Amino acid sequence: MGKDILILGAGFGGLEAATGLREQLDSSNTITLIDKNDSFVIGFNKFDVMFGRRSLESVKSYYKDLAAGGVNFVQDEVKEIDLISKQVKTGSAEFNYDYLIIALGADLAPEATPGFVTGGHHFYSVESAAELWPVIETFTAGTILISIFGAPYKCPPAPFEAAFQLHDYFTGKGLRDAITIKVLTPAPSALPVSPTGTAEVERRLQERDIPLLTGHQVTALDPHTNQAVVEGHDPLDYDLFLGVPLHVPPRVVRESAFGGWIMVNHDTLETEFHNVYAVGDVTKIPVGAGAVPKAGAFAEGAAKVVVQDIVNKILGRDEPVKFDGTGVCFLEFGAGDIARLEGNFLGGETPEVLLVGPSPDFRRNKIEFETSRKGKWFNQS
Repeated sequence: MGKDILILGAGFGGLEAATGLREQLDSSNTITLIDKNDSFVIGFNKFDVMFGRRSLESVKSYYKDLAAGGVNFVQDEVKEIDLISKQVKTGSAEFNYDYLIIALGADLAPEATPGFVTGGHHFYSVESAAELWPVIETFTAGTILISIFGAPYKCPPAPFEAAFQLHDYFTGKGLRDAITIKVLTPAPSALPVSPTGTAEVERRLQERDIPLLTGHQVTALDPHTNQAVVEGHDPLDYDLFLGVPLHVPPRVVRESAFGGWIMVNHDTLETEFHNVYAVGDVTKIPVGAGAVPKAGAFAEGAAKVVVQDIVNKILGRDEPVKFDGTGVCFLEFGAGDIARLEGNFLGGETPEVLLVGPSPDFRRNKIEFETSRKGKWFNQS
């Protein structure tokens, strides 16, 4: 008798899970993928949109073009997860499941920082990145503040990539001398989990005359005076404020029995509820004083493990699986200069994250990363 497998969220984790399960299970097992959006965007494409290099439409891959035949895609918002009754409710339907994979990501909470919604901008959604392009294009002089409001947040290198690319953009326009760029973080360093990454990022920020203000927690913006309120420091003036919004678990997860970030078995990604799994940004997998980062490569790796565990159960195999907590993030320093942050978070008592490169090969590697995922998950026209 076939099983009903329900996947909530169609990002890296959800897409990899749906594709992998469909490849290994016959049609007697139903696979339903639910997402409130109609399309998928790889995270680092947001910078291409933010700097006008690509259009909003060109970076989207539509779920109607899923490559995995026999996956039932439902565009709807998940409203309730009942882990006791094994039922999920959306805005228009109810779904029962034998296996559930929660891959709903993290929600952005710009409203959690007073004044930010009206006084600042962010690039953590592709739509917001698109709105930023005309702002950047017409900016000619003044101070740009880039602020990390708090951890955890998706793609840890992204705020620094924004700073490097802003430097390059305004240098190319001959405006850099008229523009001050500063990066603020409440952390003690740029990338606390990676000493090699921190050293290179901080060196390059200094070379580009971009101050990094560590231990600076922005608590509010005053849009009337264009000042950022910083805990324990004097307010900072700005003409353009770019913030990394606070990240929170999705509302439907907070209101479920989980109550917040989902804790999982480190090996199998199964939750405390039998046959219920969670992957990607919605999870919290503690490692030392930190956690496995919120980045697409880690969600994809986790999904592969979940696929194999579910397939083993359905086919009656007794084969152990283990999530290794490894993954790669690209770090672009501008002008096509790209390095890789290679992380191993579960291989020892503490995480190991090494900066490799930069290298010209990594630009090709980054392009291949995008094209291979889109080619696997979508029918490309």
